[in-house]
Amino acid sequence: MHGFNRPLGPIGSNVVAPIQTTSSGMLVTANKLVPGQEAIDFKGYFKVESFPHNSVIYRPGDTTDRVYLLKSGRVRLMRLGKNSSRSVVSILRAGDLFGELFRPEGTPVEEMAIASGEAEVWSIEGRDFRAQLEARPALAVDVVRAYAERVRSLRKRVLGLTFKEVPARLADTLLTLAEAHGERCPHGGETDLRGITQQDLADLVGASRSFVSTLINEMKRDGVLGNVGRILCIRDQKALRKLASKEK
Repeated sequence: MHGFNRPLGPIGSNVVAPIQTTSSGMLVTANKLVPGQEAIDFKGYFKVESFPHNSVIYRPGDTTDRVYLLKSGRVRLMRLGKNSSRSVVSILRAGDLFGELFRPEGTPVEEMAIASGEAEVWSIEGRDFRAQLEARPALAVDVVRAYAERVRSLRKRVLGLTFKEVPARLADTLLTLAEAHGERCPHGGETDLRGITQQDLADLVGASRSFVSTLINEMKRDGVLGNVGRILCIRDQKALRKLASKEK
């Protein structure tokens, strides 16, 4: 679920910002979301935790009813397959909201959330967060809008699996990740994709890691991608968009 500070796509744009720690507790203001709306006082509701790289935030089978806000770092949402294999479903960035907001009480979660690098995560009891949404319809509308954006993003991925070959899906995924996670490239390219592995890309496009590696090497030879160490760089977004537009 995407975030408090952006649209889900991982929840969405300016849902709640900024977050401040005061002597009296946690204060979340929604003025960026709904101009003129009063500050939302969540004193005592938030639990703040730091998770080292690769540590589990929650796992399949957990029944704790909490909503999570990624304050800093990155989090991978993953599904577990047979023989404990893992597949990345989404990569979240600071400002993203995750957890299952409307999961029936006692129903276990189906996905795993893992810190990618050190991550600071704020969490709140689901019932407390839902009470705030019920009391503030404008905030609730924006959260629902953000969830809808994530559904559209997932639908786009499903359609890509149906109508696009792997090269086009990979190009589309790289563009999406660049928009969400990209940084200005100091190495002569247009965008850096730091912390994104080839296995992440393989999971997101539904292909083997070896095939994705071959495609990336081809894109490097064509001047579309580059790399510095393990950092992948997009050098030609125009060419990448052209490749992403191709259908079967």
